Amino acid sequence: MGKIKKKEAHKKPLTRKEQRKQKVELKKENKRLYHAGKTNGTQRVVAAAEAASAARQTSKKPKKKPKKPKVNPEEIPKEQLLSGDVPSDEDESIASDFSDEEIDALLPKKPKVETYEPLGKTAKILKGGIQRQDETEVRRKELRQQKELESKSKKQRLKQLRLENVEEDREISKLEKKLKLNKSKDKNRLVRKMFNDGLDYLLDFVLDDEEEKRKWEEKQERKRKLKEDQEKEESGMWSDEEDGEDNEGNEGDNFDGSEASEDESEGDLSGEEDEEEQSENSDQEEEAQVKEDIYGRKRDAEGNILPDPVEQEASAAGQKYIPPHQRALMAASAGSNEKQAEILARLQKQCKGLLNRLSEANLHKIAAGIETLYMKNSRYNMNETLTKLLHEALLGSTKTNERMVQEHMVLLAYLHAQIGSEIGAHFLQTFVELFDGYVKEMSTFQVEDKRLNNLVLILCYMYLFRIYELSLLMELIGRLSDNLCEKSVECLLLILQSIGFRLRKDDPLAFKTMMQKVQSQISTAPLELKENPRLRFMVDILNAVKNNNTQKLPQYDPELAENLRKRLKAMLKNDRYVVTLNITLEDLLRADKVGKWWVVGSAWTGNLNEMGTAKQKPEDQSKSSSSGFADKMLELAKKQQMNTAERRNIFCIVMSAADYVDAFEKILHLALKDQRSVAYVIIHCALNEKKVNPYYAHLALKFCQFNRKYQLAFQFASWDRINDIESLGKPQIRNLASFLQQVILSGGLQLSVLKVVDFMQLDKLSFYFMKEVMLRLLLSQNEQEVFQAFERVAKNSKLQQFKQSIRLFLQHFLLQPEQLAKLKLEEEQQKLLEQRVDHLDKLLAYVDL
Repeated sequence: MGKIKKKEAHKKPLTRKEQRKQKVELKKENKRLYHAGKTNGTQRVVAAAEAASAARQTSKKPKKKPKKPKVNPEEIPKEQLLSGDVPSDEDESIASDFSDEEIDALLPKKPKVETYEPLGKTAKILKGGIQRQDETEVRRKELRQQKELESKSKKQRLKQLRLENVEEDREISKLEKKLKLNKSKDKNRLVRKMFNDGLDYLLDFVLDDEEEKRKWEEKQERKRKLKEDQEKEESGMWSDEEDGEDNEGNEGDNFDGSEASEDESEGDLSGEEDEEEQSENSDQEEEAQVKEDIYGRKRDAEGNILPDPVEQEASAAGQKYIPPHQRALMAASAGSNEKQAEILARLQKQCKGLLNRLSEANLHKIAAGIETLYMKNSRYNMNETLTKLLHEALLGSTKTNERMVQEHMVLLAYLHAQIGSEIGAHFLQTFVELFDGYVKEMSTFQVEDKRLNNLVLILCYMYLFRIYELSLLMELIGRLSDNLCEKSVECLLLILQSIGFRLRKDDPLAFKTMMQKVQSQISTAPLELKENPRLRFMVDILNAVKNNNTQKLPQYDPELAENLRKRLKAMLKNDRYVVTLNITLEDLLRADKVGKWWVVGSAWTGNLNEMGTAKQKPEDQSKSSSSGFADKMLELAKKQQMNTAERRNIFCIVMSAADYVDAFEKILHLALKDQRSVAYVIIHCALNEKKVNPYYAHLALKFCQFNRKYQLAFQFASWDRINDIESLGKPQIRNLASFLQQVILSGGLQLSVLKVVDFMQLDKLSFYFMKEVMLRLLLSQNEQEVFQAFERVAKNSKLQQFKQSIRLFLQHFLLQPEQLAKLKLEEEQQKLLEQRVDHLDKLLAYVDL
């Protein structure tokens, strides 16, 4: 049979992806050809395209095959036809007249070619007569391989189980070692211990049904025999023989083969369980018969009231009757003492752990932890626990670290603000009562004993963090100065070194009074005490604090306390703040007898007029009001028409302050929301002075530099005064001009504050006011401040009309010969005035251009 030649397959069309790829490659090739040389890039690309198209046309032309001579089939011999050696044409095949079977019979036989395929695959029938593989042999090989795999997996599984068992035994040995169970040689004791602990129910999940049934029968048999023994014992028929028989029976019943004594104890336990069950059943029956009514009385099944046995015993013994609810409380308290002690011990351990880690870095975290404990436990328990821990940590016989005291007092201030003021009041009362006891025994104290010193330091820092008012601290200082000795001098020195400057800053008048009292006590002290170096050093420190000389105080560093105050303010949340307690020493010492009026809901018996006040002063001394200011000062405020409480407080502070810094800080402590009241009072006081007083200008400048809100408040207040200048006299106008001149030159306000003056219609008072302001500005000693004040206005392009008005006023009104003659200036001042006016005129005009 002739070979059939396959036709050439047609080429498939390119896909879109292949076409895009071909276009990208063509673009890259064109780009490479274009940039191959500096010139003629386009010509190279066109030539390459023509060459590619020519190559494609030549490849499409079919190649001419050499023509073969045509063969006539009649001329081919039969042997050649039978052997198949017939030349074939390219175009078509020769159709044979014979079938394949006839041709195969005439052809010589060829040897069979055997092929083997991999196992698991079906044998395929290949061309050329390849025979199918034997299926039974393939199946046998598959089974053999499957058995080998199963045996390997079984061995691997057994090996894994052995490893797991070894690991489990190791884990069990570790747990036995931790539970100290590996020391017992008798392993059966562990099983009995499990039964005694009530863990026998675990065997229900492990034992089979038959074994479980046998164990249950043995247990019931032991219970029955034990019950019989108890009945015999009650009837008096117990004998040694029966005892021996019982022991033998118990030995037979032992499921572990353990000793008879252990079985006996086990039987005793089971007997006790039976007794308990019987007693419980009897109690339940009695409870079912006896019921309690709504009044707590016992009634039987018929409804009759049963007598109380406790009441009968008390009446027979002649004791006082105790109501049932009180008896229940007494019984509960007797049973809960141990539980309460355990709760307090755990609470003390938690609080001590938190206080031991207390520092400035983790202050917020520790405070939050103690606050959480306050929320979870009763406040009484927490107060008592913290009092005990603070007493142990801070009130030792040796000197306590000052930083440690500060951190603990910040914690108290946080709890006082965040939880409630009764927290701080409790600790304050505790420390003040302790202070009173120490002061009474101060003569017996040795100098080396620092308990009183530590307590005084705690009270000082409680005041520093605003837990109580200054009046209480002054009373404590008075108690120390009344009993002058070496120990009291040491405590006074400690107060002055720690918070002396703070006392002077908070209330200079009270500090001055205290200083005078201490000095009078020192003058009347015995000669031996006056020669004491501690006393002389205390006097030096007192004078240093009085003169505000911080360099004379050794190791004085107020930064830590200020940082802690700022941290405390940042820690407080939800608009919380430290409520300062206005309590006197007498109130705290009489709290156990009279009551605590400062605690909400607390019982108190006393006079409302004396609540929270100090000891009554003599009638000839000036009485102080509830706001803390003298009556004379309040009368003066009333005369000056300070008609609101805020203005009265500001007026009294401004008029009674030691300096402008003291007044500034005290006004800030008022925490006012309306800044206009501050500006109104300060300008009002400045205008009503007989002579110009720079104190008010410095105070106003301090507020302007502190916050822009105060700057705007002073600007509006100044505008109000300028607009209402007709109601002012010439002395008040001069004071106002001097006030504005100082504030403008210092940069507190700008010169534009004068823009409300109507230069087109200047009356006499307005002209007088502008003349005073400009003369004071231009004739100022610091020339640079003058030019800076005008330059700030000159740079503002929105004030064109105001600048023109200022130039017009300076040239045509201020420098007129008539005005200069009225001013009666010296020649030097007149020349200086002319020079500065010319310079400022050029400055304003140049900026305008």
